[in-house]
Amino acid sequence: MKYFKKIALAALALLTCTITMYAYAVTHPTNAMSHKACTSWDMVKRKAFLMSHSDYSSKPALDLATFHIAQDSATEVPVLMYHYIQPKINNHETNNKSIINLEDFEENMKYLHEEGYNTITLEQLEQYVNGQISLPKKSIVITFDDGYQNNYTLAYPVLKKYNFHASLFVIGSKIQDQPSPFDPAKNTFISKQEMQAAKDVFEFNSHTYNLHHKGYMRCGDNVPVGLDTSLLNDDVKLMKETGIDTPYLAYPFGYTSTQMIYQLQQNGYRMAFSVRSGFVRPGDNPMKLPRLTVTTGTDLAALLHPESDQQQEILPVVEISH
Repeated sequence: MKYFKKIALAALALLTCTITMYAYAVTHPTNAMSHKACTSWDMVKRKAFLMSHSDYSSKPALDLATFHIAQDSATEVPVLMYHYIQPKINNHETNNKSIINLEDFEENMKYLHEEGYNTITLEQLEQYVNGQISLPKKSIVITFDDGYQNNYTLAYPVLKKYNFHASLFVIGSKIQDQPSPFDPAKNTFISKQEMQAAKDVFEFNSHTYNLHHKGYMRCGDNVPVGLDTSLLNDDVKLMKETGIDTPYLAYPFGYTSTQMIYQLQQNGYRMAFSVRSGFVRPGDNPMKLPRLTVTTGTDLAALLHPESDQQQEILPVVEISH
């Protein structure tokens, strides 16, 4: 009996030690092994989250088994992603993929116009994804992230020239009360007055109110604070108070998670965009839509007409629980 008691105590001590070491590895991921332990624990928490939230579903609303794309209509829609527009003479960060020279942007819009592309709204794209409408071939969505002033002063006149529509995903906390004197060499953000003046071209959607920065530690990695879902409800409230009450969002830095998507859906968001490259198709998960990054030097014709129709990769979701 004493022998078995010793074995039981030893096994209990080993189990306690293992659990303690695992817990320490999860909370202090300093090497590859502990990082793996942390990410595996995140997967466990995600499974537990899904089990406890039966109202969450990642399944598309469209039944692809019975849905058929109408003849001579768009089988896929490209969503272009721009950020910062700057004249070439002012662009001193030629390797910054968030910047496109104004001259390149003008050529992009000229190409789209000459090739007969038709810009659509995000509402139309949502209906298309859900199989509610068909779209003409060469339908396209143009988006801008962050809400820089140069989107209004430089991009807006070009878009208006070609009668194009675009979506501007603004960071709510960056919206200015009054316009700043525009200087293409300075990093400034759009104002309420400029937003009002640009409504004939732009629709304004969410890039969160103040979650577009990193500072949330996950498994030893510094990731966007939007993954801390405890911050989302207040952020959405603040965003709506700025007047940006929209069901459409672009994820800061493209990061998302099951828990983040659920929280956004609970707050009325129906469609959201990543930075993953790809085309949007009917039946896609509307909360994980891809886009095509356009920057200085991008061959837009090649981007819109890839040589082979490769299968889109699954969105690299960053899973996290609380």
